[in-house]
Amino acid sequence: MWAITSYYNPVRYKRRLSNYKIFRANLGIPLVAVELSFDGHFELTEGDADILVQISGGAVLWQNERLLNIAIKSVPRTVTNIAWVDCDIIFERSDWMNEAELQLSNANIVQPFSDLVDFTSAGYQPSVNYRDIHPSGHGVTSVMNASTLAAPEGVSSPSVGARSLAYRVAWASRRDIVEHHGFYDAMIAGGGDQAMADAIYGQFEKAAHALHLNSARQEHYLRWARPYQRAVAKKIGNVPGRLYHLWHGSYEKRSYLDRHRLLADFDFEPDADLVIGSNGAWQWARSRPELEGFLADYFISRTEDD
Repeated sequence: MWAITSYYNPVRYKRRLSNYKIFRANLGIPLVAVELSFDGHFELTEGDADILVQISGGAVLWQNERLLNIAIKSVPRTVTNIAWVDCDIIFERSDWMNEAELQLSNANIVQPFSDLVDFTSAGYQPSVNYRDIHPSGHGVTSVMNASTLAAPEGVSSPSVGARSLAYRVAWASRRDIVEHHGFYDAMIAGGGDQAMADAIYGQFEKAAHALHLNSARQEHYLRWARPYQRAVAKKIGNVPGRLYHLWHGSYEKRSYLDRHRLLADFDFEPDADLVIGSNGAWQWARSRPELEGFLADYFISRTEDD
């Protein structure tokens, strides 16, 4: 198993790079990282990934899933299972990848953790035992499999101000599925993780409601989501264990819920507004100055070093 991740830091937050270094040191499996720079200056260096892909230029928007789609192409052909992980996490279990691979002999996709612990601004301290800290959230698959923390109808509606459900953060899947379907990459203000999780469970209408998708966006999403759900075929696994999320600003300032409602006011249409550039990143297909300003302001408003 190899992992893939994306790194982009348009506001040059210091926390993102320091978190990446901690993530890389603790990952435990080979890594492909794709870094996007908007100004030609890169922060990662040789040794920060087994395979490092660096591209420059593109629209200032949420490019995470677009970069993961680029990363897939660089995973060695002999690799049969691929994990995609945020570059600000630490797995509690050192053997998470072994359990994930074992489950993927029968499952099509696995979420390799069950509980999430968000660190505070004090940061990560290797000498501290974090096992007694109460989880701030739970992986979607552990919730759905247990059917005790939330009913299926709640998957698209995390509670305000609490990390009740962790949608992305880390997943692993058979390579053929990842390679054939890729990641849904048109959530330009973030939320591709939730769009994917809802697709896995066939909750298309709930995704459209929670993510405030207009008709054009919903049609675009469903073209990816329906075939993806059929490929997963309800063969979903979960690796018990904790995942630690490194601090990069307060949860409230990320506006995980409000950003979708605010984006809806701009009548964004993926087919009309986006085009993949020669470097593989999203570019604007037409001038949308107000939308561009909204997205740039969103990154700044997160104030991740505070």
